[in-house]
Amino acid sequence: MTRWGIAGCGFIAGRMADVLKGRRDARLTAVAARELTRAQDFAQKWGVPRSYGSYRELARDPRVDAVYIATIHPAHAEIARLFLEADKAVLCEKPLAMSEREAHGMLELAAQKRCLLMEGMWTVFLPAWQELRERLRGGELGDIRAMTADFSDVTPYDPHLRIFDPAKGGGALLDLGVYCLHTAFYLLGTEYRSLSVGGRSAPSGVDSFASLTLAYPDGTEAYLTCASDMVGTRDARIMGTKGWAQVPSFFGATELTLHVGEGKVQCRFAQIDGFHYEVEEFHRLLSEGKDHSDVVPPEKTLAVQRVMDQAMKMIVSRK
Repeated sequence: MTRWGIAGCGFIAGRMADVLKGRRDARLTAVAARELTRAQDFAQKWGVPRSYGSYRELARDPRVDAVYIATIHPAHAEIARLFLEADKAVLCEKPLAMSEREAHGMLELAAQKRCLLMEGMWTVFLPAWQELRERLRGGELGDIRAMTADFSDVTPYDPHLRIFDPAKGGGALLDLGVYCLHTAFYLLGTEYRSLSVGGRSAPSGVDSFASLTLAYPDGTEAYLTCASDMVGTRDARIMGTKGWAQVPSFFGATELTLHVGEGKVQCRFAQIDGFHYEVEEFHRLLSEGKDHSDVVPPEKTLAVQRVMDQAMKMIVSRK
């Protein structure tokens, strides 16, 4: 039984609370926020025994084994350090940090403390992506030549919304593009040869659209787009020498269609909250005494942060 704490009391924290409360191998024992009343309200809603008005208090709780960090992006690094220093395992909501340098420091501390630290990139644990990767490895689509992935939607501009507020870690890349990048690296690997970037900024200065092209040494290219100011396809496609595959809603990924020759194979998967698969992997790693995940390993997290760092600088320089 893993005893969990949650840092942060927003929407995403509630989603994780719902998942943890439904598992027999987990117990949600404590929650913390910067304001005690918020933590108390959350605890009452989800039936959590203890609530704290600071993350430091949660870190000192000996009845907590693992902590899920559900705060805004800029707070991840500081809060994660509190829990790692207290020898607690940490599952941190994506993106792990605000920069590659910040992420490297967090991962370095986790390695020193021999504590499990994993970025909460739940989508790559979905069965649809697991199935597709196995089929790619089996050569079903032949040699992969290209990939596309889009995660775009319109959010009416409001400078106070998190996705548009620089102080809250706003920007389409950090919020949406991170999914596209993780998916590309999950399927194609992190050893790309070059990066090309296009994009535009919202009035607040954060990126509202980003277009990334990753070119690999073998000639394969990944075309990734994300935006908060346009409607996109929100799907992913993989093209090879023998056929192609489509995941209609790559963010939720409950379907996978493979087109090989004149045939078409459709795979459908259970519609359950993807956080279940993420937590299941986290529990497995804890039980085996592992300090990182092979699905979302440190080098992949750092590679994603590196690309986002470079892309955001290039988009801003175009202004």
